[in-house]
Amino acid sequence: MDRREKAILCTIHSIPGLGNRSLWKIMDSFGSFQKFFEADHKTLYASSFLKPEIIDNLLEKRKSSPETLMEAYHSEGIEMVTWDESLYPHNLRNISNPPVILYYRGDIELTGQVCLAVVGSRAASVYGRNVARKLARELAEAGIVIVSGMARGIDSEAHQGALEAGKTIAILGSALNVIYPPENRKLFQEIIARGAVISEFPLHTHPEPLNFPLRNRIISGLSRGVVVVEGKEKSGALITADFALEQGRDVFAVPGPINSKTSAGPNNLIKQGAILITGIEDILEEYYDINRTPKTLKQDRLLLLDDNEKLVLELLAHESLHFDELIQGSGLEIGTISAILFKLEFEGIIKSLPGNYYVRI
Repeated sequence: MDRREKAILCTIHSIPGLGNRSLWKIMDSFGSFQKFFEADHKTLYASSFLKPEIIDNLLEKRKSSPETLMEAYHSEGIEMVTWDESLYPHNLRNISNPPVILYYRGDIELTGQVCLAVVGSRAASVYGRNVARKLARELAEAGIVIVSGMARGIDSEAHQGALEAGKTIAILGSALNVIYPPENRKLFQEIIARGAVISEFPLHTHPEPLNFPLRNRIISGLSRGVVVVEGKEKSGALITADFALEQGRDVFAVPGPINSKTSAGPNNLIKQGAILITGIEDILEEYYDINRTPKTLKQDRLLLLDDNEKLVLELLAHESLHFDELIQGSGLEIGTISAILFKLEFEGIIKSLPGNYYVRI
């Protein structure tokens, strides 16, 4: 997507009532956002999936240059990446309703490293806060990027613990120029300096309740697994765990006192089959062998690779390659190559490197 179409997408995305699913429908119906933006009135009003007031708003916005809004983003230090660009997190490409566009500040390339989500209750106990901070710090020290939602309680402790030893990514339920909760303004800046803050919401979007489940699917989608520290039986943390299961990610849970409401969520997850953890070794052993190197598959598993997977491994036989080079060399679609890379890395056959490079182990 070139600069003009990206500017047009930002302009379209700024229209109230036009969400991510509508963006995908626009792509399917018009072929590109530029064609939609420049379509005649009759064609636009004939779009059955868009309300007339959205078209009215679009026609009003066409009176101004799309680049004006891009400048507003850049004045806030905000960059954006679209689904068709190589910097777009490959782990998100194959989730349900992947974001068409992501806004970010900080190092977006961290999404290509091994990420784990640590989530939990806003009304966290002292026990939960201490556990979240310790787990995040030790996981970050082991080279894992910690993903969370920058909410009060467990999320904030996870980010702070990660920053003590490594990197972290925050996913917001608001625009990047609307910091929520406001007391996390300093934490927000610290994460930008040593990690990344990401949102799928356009400028000036406030943290409405409906935004947080959308945010949670990104938290789990970016991550190999989700660690639930605390949460009530019906909570945002459990919604994130549900998304993780749908997306084929691991779910880990920290046990807590049976009479604690905030431990009811993770305790129930354990009863349902989540991996019980009492320390980071319970997590690391799922992905690494005793020497802290990624687990490799048995030889018989390698024999079961399909033709596309074998092609990718052949390309990586002698050197590390960039995501774009793998697309060019394989001739596969972006979504297909992303799914293969995620699967091969998850199974310990390849490893992602900084800068969207991959190497065979």
